[in-house]
Amino acid sequence: MARLLVVDDDPDARRLIGLVLRRAGHDILYAEDGFQALEVMGRERPDLIILDLMMPGMDGFEVLEAMRQRTDLRGLPVIVLTAKAQVAPTAEQKRLDVQAYLTKPVSAETLVQTVQETLKATRPLLAPGGQALEIAGGESWPGSAGELLISALAAALAVHAPTFLVDVEGVGRGAMIFNAEPRITSEDLGVGRDPAEGLIPIQERLQVWSVYGRPSATIVQSVAEWLAPQAGFLVWMVGDPTGSVAAQIFPRCQRIFITFESHGPGMRRARVVLRHLEELGLRSPQVWPIWVRRWAVPELWTETEIQNRLGGVPIRVWPVDPVTAHRALQEGRPLQEIEPESPTAHRIWEWAKEILELAKERRSP
Repeated sequence: MARLLVVDDDPDARRLIGLVLRRAGHDILYAEDGFQALEVMGRERPDLIILDLMMPGMDGFEVLEAMRQRTDLRGLPVIVLTAKAQVAPTAEQKRLDVQAYLTKPVSAETLVQTVQETLKATRPLLAPGGQALEIAGGESWPGSAGELLISALAAALAVHAPTFLVDVEGVGRGAMIFNAEPRITSEDLGVGRDPAEGLIPIQERLQVWSVYGRPSATIVQSVAEWLAPQAGFLVWMVGDPTGSVAAQIFPRCQRIFITFESHGPGMRRARVVLRHLEELGLRSPQVWPIWVRRWAVPELWTETEIQNRLGGVPIRVWPVDPVTAHRALQEGRPLQEIEPESPTAHRIWEWAKEILELAKERRSP
């Protein structure tokens, strides 16, 4: 059974659609216009939206646009069910970026089958009781925006499944980046305080575990064993990628993001880090070197030249506007919420999508 939201301004259509889907075993919510639909989505978090396009006031097109602007709604799957006939429904589905596009009238069998197929494809990737897919982020040079990247990725993944951002740097940045402060210290943990006290809820599916003081290897291991079965994604904020804690965490992770900048010291340090990780048996594609390309800073080298200076290791580019980064820190929000249509945000969603595909591969028998 799933919780479905039917959005249609025609009361007869709402009742008929609801009757068909209730008979299929689903719990049904209703909205008679776009404004009410957004309010219900935010409050009830339905598993799937059945959306009419042609409605007075706020139509379905505007609802879809509003959902894309909100991090808490962006990941909700949508089936369009409309009397607005299209010559090519598949092309319209792709244009609107929805999971399915149906035109009225539609048979009960087609509607139920489409709902079932959509739910199967879009349900959370890993349910509690399984084992989280783990990723990690470290900085090869202080200030290379590793904490901004890994916190933004955690928020993007939380749209799809429960996610923990686990900060083991020891200075509390995991909490502070979301305008919070750690609730516990490594000394508290050392004398037996419950690690659960370190959790801070940030969004509906995102929690941060953050402490003051670098926790011991034993504590890190116990926190990992405690959190991993509870979420879809475990996202580690490590900081120094050459330390003992990183050496313990990185082998657990399917992807390791290492941020670096293209000035001389940053490049030299990046080479040291990559050599260190290779000695641990960690290399591409598990390791992703991320060149943080700041828009306001003139670059001495091209992407190809930077890759060559790192020994030919494949790199990825993250274009970051310093003004947007500053606003994210000031407001305690992920970068993609500050400028949703920016290249910075698009790259976050692109990498999150790759991680989601990796999670689907892990689930496949």
